[in-house]
Amino acid sequence: MKRLAAALALEAGALLALGHLAGAAATPLPALALWAVAWAGHLAVWRRLTADGPADRRKRILLWSAGIAVRLALLPLLPHFSDDVWRYLWDGWVSVHGVNPYLHAPAAGALDGLAAPWRALVNHPEVPTIYPPGAQIVFHLLALLGPSVLLFKAAWTAADLGVAVLVDRTARRRGDASAVPLWLWLGSPLVLVEVAWSGHLEPLALLPVMAAVLLAARPADEAAAAVDRRGLAAGALLGLGASVKLAPLAAVPALGRRRGLRAAAVALIVPLLLYLPYSGAGAGIFAGLGEYAVRWSFNGGLFPLLAAGLGEAGARGVALAVPAGTAVLAGVRGWRLERTLLRTVGVALLLSPTVHPWYLLWLLPFAAILRRRAWILWTATVFLAYAGLDVFRATGEWPHPPALAAAVHAPVIVLLALDALGVLPAGAGSEVGDPGGQEAGGEEEGEGDAPREPGRGQADGGGRESAPQQQPDRGPAGP
Repeated sequence: MKRLAAALALEAGALLALGHLAGAAATPLPALALWAVAWAGHLAVWRRLTADGPADRRKRILLWSAGIAVRLALLPLLPHFSDDVWRYLWDGWVSVHGVNPYLHAPAAGALDGLAAPWRALVNHPEVPTIYPPGAQIVFHLLALLGPSVLLFKAAWTAADLGVAVLVDRTARRRGDASAVPLWLWLGSPLVLVEVAWSGHLEPLALLPVMAAVLLAARPADEAAAAVDRRGLAAGALLGLGASVKLAPLAAVPALGRRRGLRAAAVALIVPLLLYLPYSGAGAGIFAGLGEYAVRWSFNGGLFPLLAAGLGEAGARGVALAVPAGTAVLAGVRGWRLERTLLRTVGVALLLSPTVHPWYLLWLLPFAAILRRRAWILWTATVFLAYAGLDVFRATGEWPHPPALAAAVHAPVIVLLALDALGVLPAGAGSEVGDPGGQEAGGEEEGEGDAPREPGRGQADGGGRESAPQQQPDRGPAGP
């Protein structure tokens, strides 16, 4: 326990030191050096938990205490690496004053009467809001309580802790009695910085999505076999997540295959119903998203290579078509939701022209549950994208040389390829701590729904996942 506590203290100390540098010229150094120290502590905890096997109550209490303490220490700090939170406050502010947030960009003269101290801090004030209606409803409710950065960040952090609970519960239902998946989210330096400090709302969408993942993995209630209530509830939860951020829509085909078309229909209907109160904006509801789709470009991985060969428009088409095809394949093959979201969103981010660090939060819960180390590695290297932040604030130009892009993305792509080819030794496979769980093309081993014995892989030679079984127990802003 002493070694574990020391590793926890190392990560916490590095992140808190990074927080106290906010406002100073911290990038690229010493911010990146402190980030490396934080990750050294994080990895030391991960290694200790893996070696220890099943986690007892004392160990879980220590992890929870450390995770909550660092969050509480970061919450009062104003965001430094991103300014998205000011857009959240602005959207809530105009909504509380009876203005449809999709009607006007923040810089519009029609909103001069609603001027707020943070209006000048909203990024891309010429672009209407990009956030879907579920997010807008929450912005409105929080603004009613008094629009403050601390309040918004506290709400996202509460959702973030809820995600940690569901990651742990999902992993334990799969037979993983260790605290590794819990720690990979709860103690993630990226989660701590991007949510508790920077105030990104991703956990607000991930919380219902994780609940949908948990429900969709359970069998239908035999007493209500005519109506799969759990499947419908999973669809509603997935739809709620999609009403905050659109990424969960990628899992709709897989949900339809696994729980029926009704569940998939519910997942689509929920966000559409939530758009109705804002329908007065007409096509303007999607104006901000349209701007994002055609204009935004920052920290792309494979996208620059695609653009060099296919042109900008062709590359953006591929970046949409390949993830869409992956989502369809997930429906055909009947992948579980956590695997579907990891693969479709992962492919989308690899091809995307815009990869802000907080986008990687969409991969982390599923990578943690499935122990996919390449995606987890990306949550470390992506922070390098902030290296040019201070230069950007001084000059208006964000330097992002090819060498930096390679440092962010190349290790992840190489590791994904090595794991897919099975080149690395079994003990260092893509599922950390699971010697038999390497990803080798199509379906992973251990694809069935039955929880695996901790630390063991389980081959599924049939290709498709088995049926459910009952088990015992900033640059530019993005959407």
